[in-house]
Amino acid sequence: MSRANKNKNYGDFVTSSVFYNIIKSISGNIVPLNFYCHYNLSDKPCFNLAQSEKNDKQNAAKIAKKDNSGYSNFQLGGVAKNQEEVRLKLNIAFVAFYGSRNYGLETIESDYDFFIVYYPNFHNFFHNKFIRYSVIESNYDYFITPFHEFIRHAMNGNIKFIEPLICESIYLSDELNLIFKNNAANDESGIQITSKNTHFLLSNLLEETKKFILLNYKKNLDAFLGLATNKKLNIIKDNYTSNTLIYKALYGYDIKEAINALRILFLAQNYLATGKIDFFVKNNDAYIEFEKIYIDIKNKLISKNDIVLLIESMIKNINNKKDKFLNKDYKKNFYFMESKTINQNNDNSDPIKIKEELEVDIQKSIENICKNNL
Repeated sequence: MSRANKNKNYGDFVTSSVFYNIIKSISGNIVPLNFYCHYNLSDKPCFNLAQSEKNDKQNAAKIAKKDNSGYSNFQLGGVAKNQEEVRLKLNIAFVAFYGSRNYGLETIESDYDFFIVYYPNFHNFFHNKFIRYSVIESNYDYFITPFHEFIRHAMNGNIKFIEPLICESIYLSDELNLIFKNNAANDESGIQITSKNTHFLLSNLLEETKKFILLNYKKNLDAFLGLATNKKLNIIKDNYTSNTLIYKALYGYDIKEAINALRILFLAQNYLATGKIDFFVKNNDAYIEFEKIYIDIKNKLISKNDIVLLIESMIKNINNKKDKFLNKDYKKNFYFMESKTINQNNDNSDPIKIKEELEVDIQKSIENICKNNL
């Protein structure tokens, strides 16, 4: 995604007072030492206390207060009064957007979905406790996650974490600082997101991670197919989220799960054929058939049973092609694909070896960046 397209898709939001207040709240929350939030990428936030604090867990009341920004400010009542409090000043590495705007499928009702990725500090690593939580609002949803875990999830094939890297829908801390500096919504104190490591080091790491992702065929395809399978099961079992209950009355099944399952499968199909992970749908040859099915679903021309059968057929077909690709002549097939640009200077290199070397380099970079920010 070019800078112009990124700003077109997300510029209005990242320059808004709402986004500014989200970042400001994260930079200044006060929470007790034993309170850590965890998420599982579900539609609802989940809250957990440190397991060692059983008495406090029994006595503490969980409170979610909302300030004027609309951001949920999570604290524990009854605990903070008796224990040392720490002021969270999360050192933000970047904000990564995912969702319909990356696919070209957004509507006027689409919300903004994003990760706020922060550098962990010494306390996080020493106690092996990291701040992780999600906030769901009417016009935006976001997850807070530590830097090293974001990269690890992407390298393990998690499509939500891969997407911002491939689509380049990421705002680094330097960009955010510049936006906040020029934002008329800033208050007198302002926000300064500091980072001890250089902009170049982080940018280079993200580029290396993107290269690794393109080589990570088996994990990526297994993850894509696994996600599509889960969505198929949600359709069969009539599982809905609060945002998709409307489809039950209108269509008799969750068409959002159906559409997303098919979109992921067409992505996987194109990835296996070209070596390219391509999220953008509109006017894309890889998604011509998908767009036709998308319209038919919206117009109620395809039944729930037909959708399930189509998803199952595509999963089976992609699995067969994946096995042939990986088992026949991986190296030979690999260099006919777009991913060969990863190593243009040495066409004789083994892609598996390239991947292994990249993995080692990425791990070292992650460790260095985290050390620099302790």
